Amino acid sequence: MIMCEKVLPKSLPGDLMSAAKKQAFPAHPEVPISRAVRAGDFVFTSAYGPWVFDPTKVAHAGDGTVLDDGTPNQDMPIAEQIHKTFAFIKEALAVAGCTLDDVVSTECWLTDPRDFVVFNAIYKTYFTKDPPVRSIFPMRFMFNCKVEVKVIAYKPLAG
Repeated sequence: MIMCEKVLPKSLPGDLMSAAKKQAFPAHPEVPISRAVRAGDFVFTSAYGPWVFDPTKVAHAGDGTVLDDGTPNQDMPIAEQIHKTFAFIKEALAVAGCTLDDVVSTECWLTDPRDFVVFNAIYKTYFTKDPPVRSIFPMRFMFNCKVEVKVIAYKPLAG
């Protein structure tokens, strides 16, 4: 696994400097994003949907609407999409030494607000104790999924 480290500026006061390293956990060499980034005691994930797609295979209508994302997943039911999305989130957290229990904040996007009830019912099964704060928004995505999620986790580096 490739891991990048960067020390944050020395303008931080004493105790903060000991935990002020930045570690990036890249997704894949061909994709210019990280699965997760640790900055001190916090871990930030990228936004994940239920599957990976190749942007060069996405077909668009004249108005920019995605017609086909080059995968056979467009008909995947919303419940399955939500579970697969959380599987990606759990994997991203794991590379940085975290679990869903460490999550303090989530940002969630749905293409159809009518899916909120199903989303909420499944979401709460992943956060059964001390649920994180959450924002949820309607969104049009770069591929044909119905849900994306990104999280922030808090897990101190030292003791």
